[in-house]
Amino acid sequence: MLANWSEILEKIFSYTLIHDGFVATVPIFYACMCAVISRQANIVNIAAEGIIMFGAFFGFAASYFTGSWICGVLAGMLIGVLVSWFMGKAYLNYKVNIFVVGLSVNMIAASGTRFLLNAIFGANGNFVSDKVQAIAKVNLGFLNKSPVLSSLFSGYAVTDLFIIPLVIAVWYMLYKTVWGLRLRSVGLNPMASMTAGIDVRKKQMQALLLSGACAGIGGAHLSLGYSCFFIEGMSGGKGFMGMAAMQFGNANPLAAGVGCVFFGMSQSVASRIAPWGIPNQFVSMFPYVATTLVLAITVIIQRMKRRREESALVGKKA
Repeated sequence: MLANWSEILEKIFSYTLIHDGFVATVPIFYACMCAVISRQANIVNIAAEGIIMFGAFFGFAASYFTGSWICGVLAGMLIGVLVSWFMGKAYLNYKVNIFVVGLSVNMIAASGTRFLLNAIFGANGNFVSDKVQAIAKVNLGFLNKSPVLSSLFSGYAVTDLFIIPLVIAVWYMLYKTVWGLRLRSVGLNPMASMTAGIDVRKKQMQALLLSGACAGIGGAHLSLGYSCFFIEGMSGGKGFMGMAAMQFGNANPLAAGVGCVFFGMSQSVASRIAPWGIPNQFVSMFPYVATTLVLAITVIIQRMKRRREESALVGKKA
């Protein structure tokens, strides 16, 4: 029995878990960058889940009709920008509650993509076609002699590798540029920023558009990266996981990336334990349990930090 468990654990936690975990992490990273950018402008973009769904469908459709994965990724990014523009107009110009707008986008995405799938492709539930071009893979042929090195460093989609410079670029843009300083000041104190001459609405709209572009690319990656098919509800809560990772990292892209890796690895582990007799219901629950756990840890850490700050303030007054 012990030997069986040892064999199972060895197969689950093999070196290929790193490759699979990174692949599972990438869509969550895109959703997380969406949440990070908007949160820095004091906007909680709860529509990340819906934007990913729209990006997945329109990216898939664009690749189907043009035969180009680049057009598919651009279409996903464009629809993300358009949806975010609509949200910005509703929130900034007409003062509609951002949570109401975000939930509306999520519901429209779930039902709208189902309707479009049937209207355009005549399919229900899912659609697969040879006309769809997958995102190009980066294969390093000189590593093929080593299965370990090949698994770790080769065979990734272009959009997989793009996430690394994207996270660095978002961090640099937020913390090392004047634009980022002004955006963060808007998020911290809109009234003070307005007094300093910063156009608060403009900055918040810019943040929403950038966040929508990130989520849209993540959606296109989801349908074109490896699967090359569209399934209803294929976002699978990745938008919410990205938001949870953002909360875990306190809207810092580098710190939030740690949460993304945790979620991605948990999904990969869940998919690997499924063949070993674990009920499917528990396997499906695993990533969401991980999300809840991370949020609980985040709340505890924030409370402890707040108590230390309050204690320090009381000590100074005394």
